[in-house]
This record gives sequence, C-alpha cells and structure tokens, in this order.
Amino acid sequence: MQGDVAASLAHLRDLERSAVALGGSEHRSLDVLVVGCGQTPRELVGFGARNRVTGIDLDVVPSGFAPRAYLQLLRENGPVRVAKTLGRKALGIDRKFSAEMARQLGTTVSSPTVLQMDAAKMTFPDASFDLVYSYSVFEHLPDPASVLAEMARVLRPRGVGFVSAHYWTSESGAHDIRVFAGDRDEISLWAHLRPARREETTENTYLNYWRVQQYRDLYAGVPNGHVEVEFHEPDRLAVLSDELTRLRAAGELAEFTDEELLGVNISVIWRKPAD
Repeated sequence: MQGDVAASLAHLRDLERSAVALGGSEHRSLDVLVVGCGQTPRELVGFGARNRVTGIDLDVVPSGFAPRAYLQLLRENGPVRVAKTLGRKALGIDRKFSAEMARQLGTTVSSPTVLQMDAAKMTFPDASFDLVYSYSVFEHLPDPASVLAEMARVLRPRGVGFVSAHYWTSESGAHDIRVFAGDRDEISLWAHLRPARREETTENTYLNYWRVQQYRDLYAGVPNGHVEVEFHEPDRLAVLSDELTRLRAAGELAEFTDEELLGVNISVIWRKPAD
C-alpha cells in the first residue's frame, strides 16, 4: 500500500510539474475533473487533498454504506462488479489507501464528488474546470474523439488538460488480470497479437483496439498539445526487446512497430488557449 500510494503521488507531481511548465497553476484550490475515475480512489484522493475534485464514471461508484447505490450498481453493471466492489470495501482497501495518502501528504483528505455520467455527453456547463484529467481510460471508450472534445469544452481558458491511454499493442494491452497481478506464467508475451497464442489471454474489460497512430491523430487536434510516450523500465525494456528480436526472426509481429510493442502509454497535455 505504501509503495502504491507513493507511485500515485509521484505521477501526480510529475503532472503538476508539466502543467506549471505550460504556464498553468500548481494544483491548489482548483476545480478538477477526473474522467473515468473508476471504483478506486487514487487520483480523486490525490487531487482532493488541495483541490475541489469531481469524478465521473459510466459505472455507478458507491461511497460508504449506500444500499441504493449498490442496487443500482447490480442492475447496471452486474454481480461481478458488485462482488469486486464489496470485497474491496470489506477489506478496507479504499479506506487504507486514503489514510496512507493523507499520511504521505501530511494533510487530511476530503471525500470527492463522484457522479455517474457519460463522458461523451457531459452535463457540466462550458468552462467548468481548471484541470481535466483522464488516465488509462481512453482505450476503453467506443468514441475517444467525443470524450476528448467534451474534456476540452468543460476546460476553462488557460486550464490544463491531460489524457493518457494504455497501448492495446503493449505486452499488457489485452488487460488480462493475470498480467496486472504479476502472474503471467501461462501467457506468452504479446499473446493477444499473435494468432497462434491468442487463446492464452482473456480480456476483462471492453477495449477499442486503437493503434498508436490513431491516438497520435486524435492528439494532433489538441491546440498546443505536447505528446509523450512512456516505455517500460529499462530492465523490463531490455527483456522485451530481446524477446521481440527473437519473435521477429521467427516471422511474428512484423506488422507492429517497436514503439507499439515496447511502449506502455501515450499521453497528451495541453493548456487551453485564452478566449
């Protein structure tokens, strides 16, 4: 838990430094929107220590003891989602995460506002937020362009927007839960991209299968957007590079670029022009 929180805070601090470099404000006393906040409190809690934070998600996100919310979650998102959420609550994972976040920040953390909302059809007025943020969500969207347009719409002039998408073509791009849990003994590298190995993977969520160039084309429409690509840590990158060389020598994965296979996330950060 301690390391997980530290990693989340390091990411948010990197984002803040990038936002300040663009001429934006430090993340204090801002109106912040987290698009696709999910069931876990990571960015909501991190931003909420010093800002007014709103999270939106297409799923129902229960807070505390809320029987009606859990019934709605069951109706709209099914029993598996309810079981996962109740299990996490019963184990106190969210509470412990928030407490550890507050400890590392040295301050109290307030409960953010979380709304069920379609990110492609937000109900917020124009120019409602100083910072609009989305991390590892766009790969799950059927229409990323509409969501990006909505994020730009609700962002105030001189506000900062940030989107990071996880590569479908990365070695973890299939979103098989075993890969994220560090248990990949039964799964070959890039199995979801290799016809002979595809049966080894199981997607645990909807994916739009966007390729890297599609994200580059999407991000190109953002005024003054700065695009960055995140690769694996050096040790992991070396292992993957060696394996990729071996597979290509065997005639596999020739249709994908090195960036697509060795990258993890592609992000864009921008400052909205003044009116």
